[in-house]
Amino acid sequence: MSEIRSYIDDIFRYLDTFESRYGEFQADAFIQTYNGIYAVFQALRQQRDKAIEVDQYFLGRLRGAPLTSSDLRHLTLQLLISYFESEADVDGQSNRSYAYCRDLRPVKRDVPFFENHLVPLLFREGSLNNNYQLNRFFLREFARFMQRFGTPVDPNLAPEKFGGLVDSLKFLELARRRLELGEEIIKDRGSLEFHLRQVDAFSKLGSLGRIYEAYLREWDYLVTTSFWSRLSKSLSETWGKVRGAFSNWRYLRLVISQRKPAYAYYTIVMIVMILLAILIPRWWGKHSDAQLEKFKAHSQQVQSSSR
Repeated sequence: MSEIRSYIDDIFRYLDTFESRYGEFQADAFIQTYNGIYAVFQALRQQRDKAIEVDQYFLGRLRGAPLTSSDLRHLTLQLLISYFESEADVDGQSNRSYAYCRDLRPVKRDVPFFENHLVPLLFREGSLNNNYQLNRFFLREFARFMQRFGTPVDPNLAPEKFGGLVDSLKFLELARRRLELGEEIIKDRGSLEFHLRQVDAFSKLGSLGRIYEAYLREWDYLVTTSFWSRLSKSLSETWGKVRGAFSNWRYLRLVISQRKPAYAYYTIVMIVMILLAILIPRWWGKHSDAQLEKFKAHSQQVQSSSR
């Protein structure tokens, strides 16, 4: 019991440090402490007296400061206490801290409250002091909670249904899918993620803000290439089409019978003819000059020999 109390004291100390002395806040230590508290929740299911004591201790600490005094406090305590109630409370005797937190919510049920109020906090500009490590940790924690206590992930989720979600829930859904279906889901050609990348939907999502782009880059859902790479690819594709068209006379006639390809074809022909009209006289002039110089040199050589 003393060990779990020590962990609880530590988590509240980190919350206080985050709010008053952010420069001293240590995200790694905070996450380790959070995980240390969570690790004992299931064991408390079999130790009812200890579970009740932990519940009472949590409740006393919760009343020490408003839950909404910072994003970190709000996210941490609402999520952690919900885990505690779900994991440790089996008989309704150790849920007073949970009831305290739930009474402060505009929505009482866990999943709707998380989806509509807490997850959007992660994507608010400046949330968690722009600490991406914390942001990523909590998004994964919400995904893990939904995996255990929410509706199952639909592996065949339609793009239209995904597109109907609000932006923050799109990222929660993507995080849930990575947790459930694997982090390499983007490589599955039949997956929602592969389709979204093909239609450039992730680029639009990434343009919503820094945190959106950070997630998509970390997950390798954005395809970013330089201007010269895109130009090279475009020219290569165009050359391939042109070469393919000229490789078959029937196909070429079919291509130039269409308006846009015909315009392009005749434009290219005109450009080539103009270039030839300019270059051929220049080449011929250079050739004539070279022949004249060669003739002069030969004449001088003959005159020298005759003397």
